[in-house]
Amino acid sequence: MKVLSKSICLLIISIALFLTGCATNRGIVKIDLPQASVVNLNGKKVFIESVTDKRIFENNPKSQDIPSLGFGGTAQATESIKKRAIARKRNSFGKAMGDILLDEGQTIESVIRESLITSFTELGYKVVDRKDVGSEDIIIVNATIEKFWAYMTPGFWAITLTSEISTNLSIETLTDNGEKIEEITVKSENKYQIATEKNWMEIIHVSVKKYIEKVKFFFMEKK
Repeated sequence: MKVLSKSICLLIISIALFLTGCATNRGIVKIDLPQASVVNLNGKKVFIESVTDKRIFENNPKSQDIPSLGFGGTAQATESIKKRAIARKRNSFGKAMGDILLDEGQTIESVIRESLITSFTELGYKVVDRKDVGSEDIIIVNATIEKFWAYMTPGFWAITLTSEISTNLSIETLTDNGEKIEEITVKSENKYQIATEKNWMEIIHVSVKKYIEKVKFFFMEKK
């Protein structure tokens, strides 16, 4: 019985050390965005004028859902690193360690832009690259990203990975006197045994798909 107990303790220690070691590095993931389904055009056009990352990173946030960075913290991170940062790794005790970044050439701004293009395309809109196309009543969209973050919550038997996306969409047309602001927010979570890059990518993919569908639902209601 003593030998068995000792073996179990060694196993638990080994797992904890393994998880801690994995949590200290900087993981890289690539978000493969869903391809837009081919639909009939509805005769309307949309111009995505800008997508801007407005997230605020903190060095010692009070909760894990607030963006933060390892490897010297926010002060040592370049703007390009911040735009690619999507999660903070933690060890088995919940202590913040390494980071999860998007792959080179991909940022949260590009992910949201492509997600919006997919949403509009699947609704039948023609996405144009300038707003002064003829005299049509083009919809002009400016997106600010308030949250695009995934985080881990430790548990006794499993951990929980959560992914949240929140954007404010400024919507106007060339004939409007003012803009309308619409908040699009989604949240996804699931339980895992460990937080691998594959699991981080999986939970973020779920939120991106939810985001695309929520944008579609909003504009479908406005037709």
